[in-house]
Amino acid sequence: MTPAKAASVLTQVDIYRIGVHNALGTPDEGVEIARGLNIGLMPTAGRRARAWTGTARMWHALGNGQEAFAALRLVEQEAAQEVRWPALRALTSNLFYSPARVQGLREFAVRTGAVPA
Repeated sequence: MTPAKAASVLTQVDIYRIGVHNALGTPDEGVEIARGLNIGLMPTAGRRARAWTGTARMWHALGNGQEAFAALRLVEQEAAQEVRWPALRALTSNLFYSPARVQGLREFAVRTGAVPA
């Protein structure tokens, strides 16, 4: 296995670990993992988008709307169709209707179909 392939596999394992922490209700344990990720090592746009999706879910669970929204924008950048999936529209809607205000979220929510125009 080449060093690049090994790095990609390790990154995929770390993304899986973040998802496990999200599922277990311990997203705070995924923060250090997320900070060490190099999602650019992922081989396809779809995998990079899913990596950003897990990171967005982690930040949302931690109540950090700004970071969650930043990750959602990166999902859109990698694979625009994925932010229109029901689960991500629900996450976007939840962020939109939360008490915290995040600049640019309304336009994103309307563009992705998470809230009506």
